[in-house]
Amino acid sequence: MNWWKWHIEKGWRPVVLLGCFITFVAGTVGLLLSQPVQAQDNHAQSSAERLVTIRDRGREQTIMTRARTVRQALQLARITVDERRDVVKPDIDMELTGTTFTVTIFRARPVTVIDGSRRSHITTAEQTPQRIAKAAGITLYVEDKVEFMTSDNMLLDGTNVLMNITRAPLRTVTEEVDVDFPVEQIKDANQPIGFKEIKQLGEKGIRTVTYQAQAERGVEISRKEISSRISKQPKKQIEVVGTKPKNPLTKSKGAHIFTDSRGVAHRETYYDLPMNVVINACGGGGYTVRADGAKVDKDGYILVAANYGNYPRCSVVETSMGPGKVYDTGGFAARHPHGFDLATDWTNGDGR
Repeated sequence: MNWWKWHIEKGWRPVVLLGCFITFVAGTVGLLLSQPVQAQDNHAQSSAERLVTIRDRGREQTIMTRARTVRQALQLARITVDERRDVVKPDIDMELTGTTFTVTIFRARPVTVIDGSRRSHITTAEQTPQRIAKAAGITLYVEDKVEFMTSDNMLLDGTNVLMNITRAPLRTVTEEVDVDFPVEQIKDANQPIGFKEIKQLGEKGIRTVTYQAQAERGVEISRKEISSRISKQPKKQIEVVGTKPKNPLTKSKGAHIFTDSRGVAHRETYYDLPMNVVINACGGGGYTVRADGAKVDKDGYILVAANYGNYPRCSVVETSMGPGKVYDTGGFAARHPHGFDLATDWTNGDGR
């Protein structure tokens, strides 16, 4: 056997394995040692000193601090705030980031808001006229003019800042009004009359309406609409209603008494005449003959003759054969003011 080959195959193999093992151990130890160092770096970064500038009452104060939050920075600077009235920007519990940070304190101060003959005394940290007026419970319009001044009457206003509002004779008013949702009814012949199930609940929409209003001494006396738009579309409500009669009128009965869900008794009869003229009384669209012989309009309502005084034309009514709509009247209506004459194809059987 070749001497060099023997050493390579037999003698060097343990050496190679030992080298691999030493490399693995060294790498693992290095990784473990680096983790605490990295954690220390992160901790040092979060607790590092930073410059925090605090703006308060027109003055600036800059401190070097390791504070983690705005609240801690204010405490270290020995600055107190009334959290119920004063406003701190950013939020007082916000975490400080970066090497520099600016905190602004808006101090609550007494303000007298003058709106015509009305004087409102409030204490607020709000800065803009709109927000100050809102804090005083006053609506300020964009056309109104606002002037800040000092009071000439210390007994009346003290050291308060005065905000005087001059009302414009014309103002723009924007309001939101509800938009009713449409209702779609699905008629179910397998459910009895009176059954109703909401398949999809409707939601009202919102219409944004802008008016030009005229005011005298701050009181609105008239307005006219100048624009309107749907800012939120209503969601349609879908209802399933039953149309299966419990004890319907039939050809063999000829006439019977039907009591509706309100307890009103109706004498029901039927008649068979062409309805191509009266069908136009409620929007047209033609009519068809149902499988049971009832004549129905395009929406599925049975064509009904009734007393117009009690049941106006095109009104929807309950009948023993399902929902009906009043299209016609007749001489019977005087004798039976709550009677219904239902249009059917029971006499002629010609499909008309």
